Amino acid sequence: MKPSAPAEMPFTRESVIQMLGWGATPEASPYSHRQIAEWCDRFWCQYLDVDAVPEIERLLPVLTDVETQWDLYLANTYTLEELRTKDFEAEQMPKEWFNDWLRQLA
Repeated sequence: MKPSAPAEMPFTRESVIQMLGWGATPEASPYSHRQIAEWCDRFWCQYLDVDAVPEIERLLPVLTDVETQWDLYLANTYTLEELRTKDFEAEQMPKEWFNDWLRQLA
């Protein structure tokens, strides 16, 4: 599965909240859940080998969870052949998950 067009948002707390808000209301979002999950992964990967400031450090578990849950959701929903052939741009995780992640950051 090739990556989707990347979400163009700065890697900040405000952007995380905006992205999760869009995930909770996908009909109003400029990005798909796939793009949001990939953006969370790119954000998290920036801090693999460096110490983050406390504000960013608090975001990292949520960023990791979004990307991990996206992968698990697809793996538990689709066959291996479907995972190889579909693009998943229109696929959506449960909106409640995004609301829960927002609550964790509140």
